[in-house]
Parts: sequence; structure tokens; C-alpha cells
Amino acid sequence: MGGVSSMNIQRKKEPMRIPIFLLTLSLILTACASPATELSQTAPSLETEPTVVPVKPTAVPTEAVSKATFADSLLVVEWQGGAKGNLLFPLDPATGTALPDYEPIPFGQSYSSAFSPDRRTLAAVTFLNDQATNGNLLLIDLKTWKTQRFELKLHGWVTAMAFSPDGGRLAIAHGDSINKLAIFDLQQGTIIAQEPTDSIVTRLKFTASGESLMLYMINNNFTENGMSGGPPQVLLLDAPDLSPRWSVELEGVRDGIFAKDEKTTPDLSQPGTVMYLSPAVVFAPEQDTLYVAHADSDQLTIVDFDAQNVETLEIQTELSWFERLLSLTAGVAHAKVADGTSKQAVVSPDGQFLYVVGMRSESVQSKNGNWNMNQIPLGLEIIRAGDGARVERFETEAAYLSISTDGRFLYLGNWTENAPWTEIFDASTRQIITRKEGIYASPALRVNGEPLLVSTYSASEFSHRMSVFQPDGSQALSEWTGSGYVAWLTP
Repeated sequence: MGGVSSMNIQRKKEPMRIPIFLLTLSLILTACASPATELSQTAPSLETEPTVVPVKPTAVPTEAVSKATFADSLLVVEWQGGAKGNLLFPLDPATGTALPDYEPIPFGQSYSSAFSPDRRTLAAVTFLNDQATNGNLLLIDLKTWKTQRFELKLHGWVTAMAFSPDGGRLAIAHGDSINKLAIFDLQQGTIIAQEPTDSIVTRLKFTASGESLMLYMINNNFTENGMSGGPPQVLLLDAPDLSPRWSVELEGVRDGIFAKDEKTTPDLSQPGTVMYLSPAVVFAPEQDTLYVAHADSDQLTIVDFDAQNVETLEIQTELSWFERLLSLTAGVAHAKVADGTSKQAVVSPDGQFLYVVGMRSESVQSKNGNWNMNQIPLGLEIIRAGDGARVERFETEAAYLSISTDGRFLYLGNWTENAPWTEIFDASTRQIITRKEGIYASPALRVNGEPLLVSTYSASEFSHRMSVFQPDGSQALSEWTGSGYVAWLTP
């Protein structure tokens, strides 16, 4: 797994995983031709209204007796206030209580973490202050619950973090005004290589062989108006010493803040003059491949690090043979880009399909001069990874998604004005099986690897609602409200 997770100092409200560009634009606003016609009745329709198949819930015992072992537990980090900061401990999913006999481990005022591939080691870069200075590395042996602490004195927030396939090395991208990439060797207990990077590393992963490191970076050379300095870049580095093997700019991919159009002078202080673009960027499991679903067009860029090749495909509806014949003479219509578009994607475990959701935002000025933000959901698209064909599309208002470790379920979510909701999509039947109100769901694993579904969201600064479900959402194992915000260490 080896995914990176992070926790801010305090959780006054539930994080929505909205790109920083949307947050910037929201603050600014507060301050001031189609596919070929279907000719055959047998041709598939891709604008699909999801079929909702309700799952009958199972009653939760009113007085659950904890019999959980450490293997049955979930690992969580709870914010307990300024003095104690964050604490790591194993939690019983059936009761929502900490397991006895396991001393909580301090995780500082903020942290970023990653599991080793065998999930026997948890690594965390922790900061004792809220300025992200003098970060230290903490290694937790989950079998013994013993820790090792290394004074790395890292400066700047961790932007990406991943273990090598054998679990012997840890790559850490971090920085503030200066961005750096470091390789930590667990056996030697020291950083064996560290180099500055010209741009911000937002995605990284070791190759399957462990010999190289794959990076996706966004340019941070901004102009005085805050515009993006250029296209994203991908790099292939030698893992032991971070020497370059291959690099290329992803021409045509836009990731950052841009002028709304050629006629408008961009000004971050003036709504309606800029737009944010956040493409969906995801590595394929078990492959040395990166997928980028463009934010401003129906295009898919595939980066093959093994072949050192980049290919951009048009994402098109999968047509019948007759429709494909007719489409050879059809024109192409391009959609007008709005004030901002953000997409997220996950890849099926077998690497065959991408699941993509997104949201387009438009700033609209009312008659009295106030600016409002309209959000238009882009639906759920199922895209075949090999050729970029849009296999199917479902209407949903989801802005973010995640996938269960076995690929069986997609968790589609968004927020209303007051609370989140989650739709659970069965990827095998391609049906929404249930919708959970007041749930900000994400997949999690017990220490023994058994999958669960978890949720935390904040009603106020000191009131947080936590829930644990079976992966299909049919059975609630436990639900409770507490003053401490619980962050789940997900795969």
C-alpha cells in the first residue's frame, strides 16, 4: 500500500480534499460538438442513471463488549489539544475505544505517514510545532509496538512519501521555499541521498524493481500574479543516489492557476479573472505507469516510465462499429473552460480501468455586485486504461472518491451545506448499493489486513462524529461522537 496521509494541527471542520487552488479562489470570492448521434437501438447508452439497490442494515448491539485483539484493531491518530497534540493508538472497531495495554505514541502537532508494503512498519514524519520545522522520522514496529526516532531536522511540509517495494528505503519529498527529495535507508538509519527539486513533488512512487523513483512535479515558478510557471514534469531517478535517468514535461497538461481567458488580465484579488485546474493524477498499481486525466479537456495522458514514453489519448465514448465508421467524418466540439475544474481518479487493482470524478466551479456576479460560486458535478466516468475509451458514465454529484483495496467498491462523496454524504458503488455490478448521509467515508484496514469503511466529520471544533462500517456499508460496527478528532490511517 504505502500511501501517505497527513494531519493538520487542529480539525475545526472536516477536510474536503479540495485542491489548494479552489481554496484560494473561494477566499477571493468571499472577500469581495457532442459524440456521434446514436443511430442503432442496440448501441449502448453511456449517460447512465445509477441503479440504487438498497442494502438492509444490520442492527448494532447497544452494549458491545470489546474482545478485540491488536490484529483486529484499526490504527488511528487523535488530536487531543495543544498540550498533547496528536496521539497514535490501536482502536477497537466494535466499541470505538482504545485497546488497553498499548501506550499511545506521540505524533507531534502535525505529521505525515506511510505504511511499508508488508504493513509491518509505520513511518511518520512528525513536527513538534505548527511551522513544519525540525521534522523527525518515527518508525513504529507494529508487531512489537516499539518505536525508533531519527532526528532528520526536515524543514517544510511533506508533500509525498513512499516506501520501496522491499520496505528497505523511504522516499520523502518536503520543503517550503526550497523543495527537497530525500531517501532514508531503514537498515542504516540515515538519509543516504538528498537533492533539491526545482518544483513541488506531489506524487512519487518507486518502480516495481525498486531501482528507480518516479516523480510527478508541478512548477512553482509563479509570476507576480500567482500564475503557474509551466507544465508539470515527470522524472525517473536512480533510487540509491537520485541521479536523473529520464525526464519530460507534460505538454498540454495544465495543473495550477491560470488566466481565465486571453482577454482577461489575471489578478488573484479579482474574482472571475483566473481559473484553477487540478487534473486527476494517479499511479497504476503494480505497474510503472502514471495516468493524468486532464482537468480542462477530455484527454488522458499515460506516462510509461519503463518504456520512457508519454502518450496522450482522447477520452471518447466507446461506440459500436457503425458509429465508429460514421465518426470518421464527424467534427470535434471543445467545451469552454470555466473558472476552475478539479478531478480525482483511482485505478482498479488489475490496472484495466480508471474511475474519475470531478467538479467544475463557476464564479457568477449577481446584480448587486456580489460574487457566488456555482459547482457543476462532472459525474463518474469509467475509462479503459489501455486506449482511453469511456466505457460508461454515471450521473453523480460526487467531488471525491476512493476505492476498496480489493477494487469491489467505490466510495463517492461530497458535502451538503452542513454534512457530508457517501454513495457506495459496486464496481462488479456497476450499481450504487447505498447512500450514507452524514458519512465522509474512506477505506481502512484492520492491522490483520481485513477491510473496513470508516468516517470522521466535524460538526464543530469540539464535536466530531466517527463511524466504522463493513466495506459495503450494510453494517455499522460502531458510531460515536467525541471532542477529539480521530484520523484513520488508511491504506
